[in-house]
Amino acid sequence: MRMPSRTPLAIVVAATLTAACSSGSSRGPPSSSPLVPVTKVTDGDTIHVTYLGVDERVRLIGIDTPEVPWYGGKGECYGVEAGLYARSRLSAKTVRLSFDQAHRDRYGRLLAYVYLGGELFNLTLVRLGYATSDAVPPDTAMAPKFSAAEREARAAGRGLWSACPAAGG
Repeated sequence: MRMPSRTPLAIVVAATLTAACSSGSSRGPPSSSPLVPVTKVTDGDTIHVTYLGVDERVRLIGIDTPEVPWYGGKGECYGVEAGLYARSRLSAKTVRLSFDQAHRDRYGRLLAYVYLGGELFNLTLVRLGYATSDAVPPDTAMAPKFSAAEREARAAGRGLWSACPAAGG
């Protein structure tokens, strides 16, 4: 007598677990996320895009890059480098925006996770030491990933973690 195969059930369970574990991952945004052209990179954590036909400033959420010099000011350690890196990767590119809870901040900027291809660019900035993790409620869905990436970058002395004395470098 032949026993019924349990393989289909095992496949269904594995697929369900895989889908559940990968939700919110940094592998890519939901396919429903808007695809937008980057029109300007202001600094390491602020870009301009054309969204719904309007030029919009976008603040990359969950992270903070050092400030670049403004109006003759000094800026912060590694701000220029963070801005140049963001510009080199995002200028004239098409990105996907993924929103958390709040869609705008008090300055009217869109608040978004920015994906370049399947790469969560916010996370890349933290991993490479161009940014620190900065969880601002209610937009904290990626905070654990960003915090882990910051610990890794700090331990490895990447970017601002080796270049900036105040950051421990």
